[in-house]
Amino acid sequence: MNKLSVITLVLLSLLICSGNSIAQQMAFAKRQVVTPKGKSQWVYRGRDGKLVYKKTPEGDKIMDFSYAGYMGGGVALPTVPVKVKVKPSGGDDDTKLIQSAINEVAAMPMENHFRGAVLLEAGVYTCAGSINISASGVVLRGSGSSREGTVIKMTGARHTAIVIGEGRNPRVQQTGNDAFVSVETTITDNYVPSGAISFRVVDTKGLAVGDMIEIRKPVTEQWIHFMNMDNLTRDGKPQTWLHTGTNLITRRTITKIQLNTITIDVPLSDNINSKYINPLKTAVVKIQPPALVTNAAVENLHIQAPPMEMSYHQAPYSALKINGQDCWAKEIKIEETMNSVSITGKRITLQLIDITRTVPNLGASKPAEFAPNASQLLLDRCSSIGDNIWHAATGGGLSGPIVMLNCTFGGNGHIEGHQRWTTGILLDNCRLPEGGIDFKNRGSMGSGHGWGTGWSVAWNCIAKEYVVQQPPGAYNWMIGCIGPNIPTPQPFNTSPMLSPGISDSQDIPVSPQSLYLAQLTERMGVQAIKNLGYDPGDPNMFSSELAKGRSEPIQTAVNVFGRDLAAFKYANPSNIRSGKLAFGGEKAFDSDNKTYWTTNENITEATLEVDLEKPQMVHVIELREPKGLNHVQAYKVEGMVNSDWKLLSEGTTIGDRKVDKFTPVLAWKVRLTIIKANASPAISTFSIYGIK
Repeated sequence: MNKLSVITLVLLSLLICSGNSIAQQMAFAKRQVVTPKGKSQWVYRGRDGKLVYKKTPEGDKIMDFSYAGYMGGGVALPTVPVKVKVKPSGGDDDTKLIQSAINEVAAMPMENHFRGAVLLEAGVYTCAGSINISASGVVLRGSGSSREGTVIKMTGARHTAIVIGEGRNPRVQQTGNDAFVSVETTITDNYVPSGAISFRVVDTKGLAVGDMIEIRKPVTEQWIHFMNMDNLTRDGKPQTWLHTGTNLITRRTITKIQLNTITIDVPLSDNINSKYINPLKTAVVKIQPPALVTNAAVENLHIQAPPMEMSYHQAPYSALKINGQDCWAKEIKIEETMNSVSITGKRITLQLIDITRTVPNLGASKPAEFAPNASQLLLDRCSSIGDNIWHAATGGGLSGPIVMLNCTFGGNGHIEGHQRWTTGILLDNCRLPEGGIDFKNRGSMGSGHGWGTGWSVAWNCIAKEYVVQQPPGAYNWMIGCIGPNIPTPQPFNTSPMLSPGISDSQDIPVSPQSLYLAQLTERMGVQAIKNLGYDPGDPNMFSSELAKGRSEPIQTAVNVFGRDLAAFKYANPSNIRSGKLAFGGEKAFDSDNKTYWTTNENITEATLEVDLEKPQMVHVIELREPKGLNHVQAYKVEGMVNSDWKLLSEGTTIGDRKVDKFTPVLAWKVRLTIIKANASPAISTFSIYGIK
């Protein structure tokens, strides 16, 4: 494909994407309630009613995601008896009051895996520090998640409102088994497919049913080269995706040993191809289970932080962190925090967690409102509303299943496998009317995030746009999804277009309506989905409501150059006068010539960078200084092209208005550099236009 064809294809795809008007989004809502009529070729019901899976030539298939959630899926969240009740003090800080009650329950004996619940009666609890649950079997329960229920009002210095699994409680400190003996063997299969539940090893001596094992897949130069991840650069500097000599680790439990074949409790979310790991071998190592807090939870309360318009790097408050096993959080409403919910560990359920942010995160870098970094994690009927965020974004090297079921996300944020090869994500009946779903190669974004995810599925989802791409030697799927899959090159590059992932039954929802619930029913029976609160006989079990965030303001004036690509985008300035929002970088993109970005008085050299959020054809730059200032004496404008900055235009003075035209170029970011100024530079307009 020549460069002209590539550029044409990108422009067409962007036109398709920009055509998703509010009217079209409303049409999405209407289409969602239609009974699924499509059929996936990858997973469908056979004549006997059981699920049939299509396999790749190598034997890979869509994994069974039903093992995600508390106790491995399909188990009802317990109702734990109350042992201690707390009322708000009405004082300046209730942190110690709540912590004391938790510590009291933590000292109680364990009965049927639980110590008991702390009940926070209705009212406002002002908290200037974190509330910690560091003992197993302890539940913190409020008296309602509305503002009239139990409200944790966050004040004070930077902290997380509630933390499960960090900190120490000497009464319940978990200890390891001093008699533990590790055993190591290696896999002998030349190829173990993704979705497999068994494999052969050299020797099973010393291994037994019930042992926890780590499957350690080596990261080799051969594999990194095969994934096209050995040539990442940014600003002329090499970027590292994954380090050679490290391992991608999957933890599983042995359920059966027959001769030299091991069967495990949860399917593999990645393949193992010995072709790319020779002369090394994939190790299988018996490990001692990590000492995690278990059967701990937070329920039925409201977490409230003050609304603050700032960068998430500056934001002082997050809502919830869980690092545990067989833990849960349910019926929690969260307001105005950033990086709100972070989850690590294993077999965790988040149910009916709603996050709302009414003011935007400032700057091009975005927070993840949900950081789903646990294995066997289920997000069920959760939501977030906000702009310039990741609704959910994974870290690196995680092994699924990670499932988001029947979730709704409002605003222009995206969900993505964020970095460094997390495998086995399922987005099942998720709705993002103003946002997107990305299973893609992030290239040199971040610090070389590269391929963010493989073997991941979007099933019967609705989104404004998708970027679902196919990694070398792996698959990503969008099945029964409504919304366009946008072809793009690797970020910051102009070509080539990356191979699209599998698009099956495009714009036609498929049966079964929910892949996760269908898999769960087949594995555990109908009662399993009833345990989660779903009625299998209810045709409306999946909501068609589409939450909306703060929509992009409508431009009232049509510029002679067309649509301003930078309008209302989020800026990355090198300096802001006194750190005040009134002089922030966004003021150059707000279509108001009376507001402006400026620097501290002693700063006369500065940069203002804007992330266009996708490849855009750039042709014209318009700059303005506030009337009468005329401080700038030399400047240049560059675009991020092929992972490096390319000069687009340069000049001396800007004054009331300066327009620079140049040869059209496909850029991901645009940067203004003030090279020289006779006083603090101030920019009231930084507009970017494409080909009209």
